Amino acid sequence: MRKEILNKIFSITLGFIWIFIIFQNISFAQSSYPTKPITIWVGFPAGGGTDIIIRALAEVTFKTFKQKIIVVNKPGGGGTVCASLLSKEKPDGYILAASTDTPITRAPHLRDLDYDPLESFEFIIRIGLWKNLFVVRSDSPFKNWKDLIEWSKRNPGKLIHGHPGVGTSNHLAMVKIAMKEGFTYKSVPFAGDSPTVSALLGGHVMVASGSSVAWKPHVEAKTVRPLLVIEGELEYAPDVPTFEKIGYDFAMSSSIIIFSPKGIPESISEILGRTFLEGMRNEIFKKIAIEQGLSVHALLGKDLYDYLKKWFYLYENYIKEAGIYKIERR
Repeated sequence: MRKEILNKIFSITLGFIWIFIIFQNISFAQSSYPTKPITIWVGFPAGGGTDIIIRALAEVTFKTFKQKIIVVNKPGGGGTVCASLLSKEKPDGYILAASTDTPITRAPHLRDLDYDPLESFEFIIRIGLWKNLFVVRSDSPFKNWKDLIEWSKRNPGKLIHGHPGVGTSNHLAMVKIAMKEGFTYKSVPFAGDSPTVSALLGGHVMVASGSSVAWKPHVEAKTVRPLLVIEGELEYAPDVPTFEKIGYDFAMSSSIIIFSPKGIPESISEILGRTFLEGMRNEIFKKIAIEQGLSVHALLGKDLYDYLKKWFYLYENYIKEAGIYKIERR
C-alpha cells in the first residue's frame, strides 16, 4: 500500500517536472525570439508606397533583431489576398503581413471574404496614416475648395471626380462631402493613383483625389492645384486646408498596419511591437516616410485593435451610404 502511494507521488511529481520543463522551453524559445529570419508579406505590388515603407522599416529593424527580415510581395484584392493567405499560417511570429487597413476595415463590406477581419489576426502595430489629397488642374476655374463646392451646388451632377477605386477612402470622402454639402456629381473610378493622375492631367475628370505622394511632383511642377487634404497637413503644401479647417466633422482614415495570424504568443507580439516602434524612430525611416506621404503615428496591441474595430463599423456605414455594400453580390 505504501509503495503504491509512493509510486503515485513519484508519478505526480514527475508530471509536474515535465510540465515545468515544457513551459521553461516555451518561455526560453519566446525570450530568444527571433532565432531565424522573419518574413513580412506585403499585400501590394513592389515599388508602391506600402512596399517602400515596409522595406525601409525592415532595413532599420534588422539592426535590433539581428535576424534578416525578408519582404515578399503578395498583391491582389486591395490586400485581401495577402490577408487570406496569412490567416491560414502558423502563428509563430515568423510570417507576418503588412497592408493598408483596407482588408480589415473596408473590403469586408464590399465583398465576401474567407477570413474574419477582426478575429482571424493579431494586430502588431500601426505604422502611420496615409495623407490623401484633392486636386484640380492648374488651369481649373476652381481656385480653392469653396469654389468647387459652390459650382457643384449650382450645377447638379456635372462635377466629375476621379479616384483610385470604388470603396477607397478617397472615393468615400467625396461621397460624404457631397452628402454634407448637398450636391450630386459623377464618380469615375480608376485602378490606382497612376491612371487617376493621367485622367486629371488629360482633362477627363474635373477634380481627382489620391495619395499625396502621387500628386507631389505635379504640385511642385504647378501642373495641378491642391485644394484639400484628407488626412493631416502637407509638408510640400502647408497652406492647403484640411478637413478640420474646412469644418468637416468626419474623417477618412487610411493606415499601414503589420499583423500576424491569430494565436501568436503575447510575448512575441510585444517583442515585435517594441522592435518595430524602435525602428520607426530611426531618422532614415522617418525621412522615407515623409517622402512617401505617410504621417508616422504608432498604435500597438489592443489600442490598434480598438482603432481598427472603430473604423470597421464606420466604414460599414460609409459604404452603405454610398450604395456599394457587398457590390460583388449584385
